[in-house]
Amino acid sequence: MRVEDTPRLRWNPRTLRRTARAALTAIVVVASAFWTYHIRADHPTIDSDLMQVVWGARAWLEGQDPYAVVGRSARWPLPLIYPFPAILLAVPFAALSDLWLNVLWSAVSAAWLTWMLTSDGFKPSLVMLVSAAYILALQTSQWTPLLLAATLSRWGGALLACKPTTGLFLLAYRPTLRHVLMIALAVALSLLLWPRWPFAWATTWSEAIYTVWPLTLMGAPLVLLAAKQWRRAEARLLVATVCVPHTTFVYETLPLFMVPATWVEAGILWLGSYIAVVGQRAFGPQSGSEWTRSSGQWLVWCVYLPATVMVLRHDITVQRIAHACVRRWRTR
Repeated sequence: MRVEDTPRLRWNPRTLRRTARAALTAIVVVASAFWTYHIRADHPTIDSDLMQVVWGARAWLEGQDPYAVVGRSARWPLPLIYPFPAILLAVPFAALSDLWLNVLWSAVSAAWLTWMLTSDGFKPSLVMLVSAAYILALQTSQWTPLLLAATLSRWGGALLACKPTTGLFLLAYRPTLRHVLMIALAVALSLLLWPRWPFAWATTWSEAIYTVWPLTLMGAPLVLLAAKQWRRAEARLLVATVCVPHTTFVYETLPLFMVPATWVEAGILWLGSYIAVVGQRAFGPQSGSEWTRSSGQWLVWCVYLPATVMVLRHDITVQRIAHACVRRWRTR
């Protein structure tokens, strides 16, 4: 048999892309699950944002008011601030141990987010997976990676009802009718199972001391300049982020990595996320509502405003004005 007759394995570009996509997803899942396991096993006292919802789900399954039970719990110093759709999402997993539930949460979020980010190839937005925003989201079992993945998918809109603050600016980024209908369906189902939950949930609003309106922070109104590009998804996301009151910690900036159009721009946001975390921990207060405001202020300078410059830089009119200014300066 001649060498020329030996059958060869041929890889078409589509197969190669799917293989690379699956390989990257597997790497991110393993790394995310390992990091979460390390944090939860070695530092079990670190707060897990997921667990307040799980404790609420366990209380509801026992016929109790989850908002009253979690609010009195010694394990969680704050009230249960998530709406009932989030509690319903945790019900099927309430029997799992706290450790493995957090690991599973991180693994599922990592898999879904990475798979959605690579749906059109490897783009600068992938830098978010090594940013301070993503690492801190894993460390505290936050919802932002999962909700961003849900936004990028066709049928994930129902999850946006689980965290209305983040859900609002993600819906501004991708305001599809399908997402709106899925949110309405999730809320309708929750009302069918517990009609009075909005009243129980409303009792916790006054104690949400970590919620900040970003526009009240120094320099944040400049972000509204991005509204000039309102038709662009990135501009809507950025403007909505500073207009919607939320907990201004670095993990909430994860969706802003959808703004960069180049790897250099993504690197600027990557660096900004770390500077914001290090700067706040070095110079800012470490507890109370002022902690949140200090974190938000660092994010304004290191993430929000750089992202605003990127959005405006993508505007053709702004580019022409900048080029004209440069030419005029050179002719002097």
